[in-house]
Amino acid sequence: MAGTEAKMEPPDMSAILFPLAGVMIMVLAVVIGNAQALFTNTSVQLEIPKANVIEADLEQMIPISIDRNGVYYYKDQKLSDVKEITPKVAAEQKKYAEDAGDPELEGFQMVVIRGDKSIQWGSVLEAIDAVKRAKCKRVVLAVIKKRG
Repeated sequence: MAGTEAKMEPPDMSAILFPLAGVMIMVLAVVIGNAQALFTNTSVQLEIPKANVIEADLEQMIPISIDRNGVYYYKDQKLSDVKEITPKVAAEQKKYAEDAGDPELEGFQMVVIRGDKSIQWGSVLEAIDAVKRAKCKRVVLAVIKKRG
């Protein structure tokens, strides 16, 4: 049967892409809907300063808070001294790497330092120093995005 070749048409890509786009929109809606809850995982009440910023990735993080009286908190646990931050962050970083099954991830879990806007910046610098002594490579300061 020379000359009679069956021609196959390529599959309709829209039949594949439209359902995938719908799933991606749903995932995006869930992430956006839960973004506030992801970044307020501590009960320490602070007035966070405002700034022009780029929003951080949504991921597991370690919150360090400093209230208006200069008291430090690791997650929701009140600390008696800034020096208590280093061993707690180091242990959390190690656990993060072990849970991921990759020892090279140690030090890459994000630490977010939240300070009341009325505190002295020396307190924030002491917290950053304590976190850096724990060999943490990702330290960020929490601020509220300015409008306009």
